Amino acid sequence: MQRVKPLQSLVGFFLSLSMSLLSCQAPSVAPISEPLSTSNVKLTKLTEGFDFSVKMTLLPDGSFLVTEKNTGFVRRVSPTFHLQHEPVIDIAVNHASERGLLGIAAHPEFSRNGYVYIFYVASDSGRDTDHPKAASDIRVARFQLDRDGVAQAPQTLITLPVRPGPFHNGGCILFGPDRNLYVSLGELNRHANMISQLKGNPRGKILRYHDDGSIPADNPLGADNPIYVYGLRNTFGFSFDPRGRGLFVSDNGPNGHDKLSLAMPGENLGWPLIWGVVDQWYERLAARFLGRRYRHPIWESFERRPAPTAVGVIPNDVYGLGMSGRILLGQYMEAGVRQFTLDAATMSVATGFRPQSFAYTLLL
Repeated sequence: MQRVKPLQSLVGFFLSLSMSLLSCQAPSVAPISEPLSTSNVKLTKLTEGFDFSVKMTLLPDGSFLVTEKNTGFVRRVSPTFHLQHEPVIDIAVNHASERGLLGIAAHPEFSRNGYVYIFYVASDSGRDTDHPKAASDIRVARFQLDRDGVAQAPQTLITLPVRPGPFHNGGCILFGPDRNLYVSLGELNRHANMISQLKGNPRGKILRYHDDGSIPADNPLGADNPIYVYGLRNTFGFSFDPRGRGLFVSDNGPNGHDKLSLAMPGENLGWPLIWGVVDQWYERLAARFLGRRYRHPIWESFERRPAPTAVGVIPNDVYGLGMSGRILLGQYMEAGVRQFTLDAATMSVATGFRPQSFAYTLLL
């Protein structure tokens, strides 16, 4: 499928390149396939009563915690799916546009230490607000739940830029198989700019930290640099592949061009120089310029605007034979879930389903 992509944000960059590169061939591109519809999926509602739920994290006792974007509440749901009336904790958030209380992750050793991590845009007044200018910063904080489920005051571990905003905050946090904390931060702007390509700026990146907020010495771009993957626009979700193939990353494009990528440490996913599949002359030029660090997407939405959110990988056949290794991709605007399988060369062979009555996709 071919489509025309706007040149506005790319002209300045390409004028600065030598025209001798025009004759170079771009790296090979994995074919993009359209999902196939399936009709044998049943949706069961387990609980309700949230105010704009965003992310969730499971706890060892079978309960789970859910963030509410606008209220700043962390809500607890019992193992029998009963929503606890009182929030576990209430955070003062700026919830203008896409801001608010977003990501949440339980520490891998939660049973021992009770730590829970959250990603939120902090209000500068100490109370919830939707005023675009009333934000102090983006924070990754940690609070502790005692054995009675009572939360201690949160401790800020990581402070990130919040402006220009209020769009494209990212907000997914996840502990990796190495027990380090991974954080997605959007480029905080609706207008394409080169900030996602700058290796000294955290905007438009997935970041990697120790659980205390310090930077690991073996990070791919250096011991003092938290960047793990760069060249992103606004990543709501990512997930580690249990088979060790890398990190599956969703990214929201401009006016469509949403994509799913499989990235390795230190790789560049191309924004804003490449919007999706490399199929235009200026994208081939950009791919050549970016070099070996550039990673092609494994799926793109083209002109459709599904707004991909959470990414998950099914680790085994618990959901049926042949389901092990499937990649699941939430879609906010289309209120559904798309699934993918990959061949040995990690090329996209896609199937999918859309529940017929799904008011809001909870971002897993």
